[in-house]
Amino acid sequence: MDGMASLGDELNFTAEASEEESAQSHGGNPWRVLVVDDDPDVFRVTELSLKRLRFRNRAVRLLTASSGAAARAHLEKEPDIALALIDVVMETETAGLDLIRTIRTELGLYDMRIILRTGQPGQAPERDVILNYEIDGYADKAELTAMKLFTTVVAALRAYETVSDLSRLTVELEKRVAARTADLERLAMIDPLTGAANRRHFEMRAAAEITEARRCDHALGAVVMDIDHFKRINDRYGHAAGDAVLKQIVDIATLNLRPCDLFARVGGEEFAVLLPGSDREDSLATAERIRKAVASAQIEADGFRIPVTVSLGVCALADEDEHIEPAISRADHALYRAKVAGRNRALLTRPVRPVSCERDS
Repeated sequence: MDGMASLGDELNFTAEASEEESAQSHGGNPWRVLVVDDDPDVFRVTELSLKRLRFRNRAVRLLTASSGAAARAHLEKEPDIALALIDVVMETETAGLDLIRTIRTELGLYDMRIILRTGQPGQAPERDVILNYEIDGYADKAELTAMKLFTTVVAALRAYETVSDLSRLTVELEKRVAARTADLERLAMIDPLTGAANRRHFEMRAAAEITEARRCDHALGAVVMDIDHFKRINDRYGHAAGDAVLKQIVDIATLNLRPCDLFARVGGEEFAVLLPGSDREDSLATAERIRKAVASAQIEADGFRIPVTVSLGVCALADEDEHIEPAISRADHALYRAKVAGRNRALLTRPVRPVSCERDS
């Protein structure tokens, strides 16, 4: 304490400000410095030494604790403490060292700067402490003059400011990366032209829905759909008009589906629909609703009113289906029959031999 006793006399900071000037200077956001020491004189001298200190136009607010347990209570209540000045020996011979472990490992306060102070240097050898504990300095109280305290505190506050800024920027960067990753993942699941789900999204969702259907013993409907004579639309009205038709078909179909259903573009003018909880008849009713909505729609593109119809094949998941491909294959056969029968219709599957053919779109 002898080395600390002259601190108040040696420090020569800015002139004492009025309460109003002080409030303006630190803007209500002072640096929080926690003094952890079981010697009341240390609190008094440190307060006298730092009460006029301003750094970055902010005052210093001292918090005091006389034990490691009391310090932890402060830290849990006010985690944005910039600096802790910690005595080594308090309620136990290693109370200060134990508190450092608590700060870093249990509370996860890595931005806070820590200065270890001791009146018994031999109790915790400086070399060992510096190597084994994440601290910013280790000072003998008897050698900690006013100027050294000033230098130590300002350097620690500057370090805290830098580390806090880096931590904040890191958090912001991580949020941006996470948001960008989510955007990329979303884009990877969406058809860029129409905004419908793409084939990858359809297959992933189908696998999940099959698992859920098996677990809950629910039906699962599947529909495949083609735009009739789409090549003729492109040839007659142009590809820009064809793209507009695709977008409007997606909008029409989506309006006639439930939120739990999935509508996906799986090819040029080819679409697939997942209908959780829908059996064959329910799925056929949904397909027919889409067909009628498209046929009655006024689809316009590039100044043309374009008549559009669709053909659909409908099936439901069978007991033996382990993945979606067999169901889609059966629905595809029903779609082929719908086209052969004259298009603009929705048909259920029936047992058929595989047919080798190419669709006339």
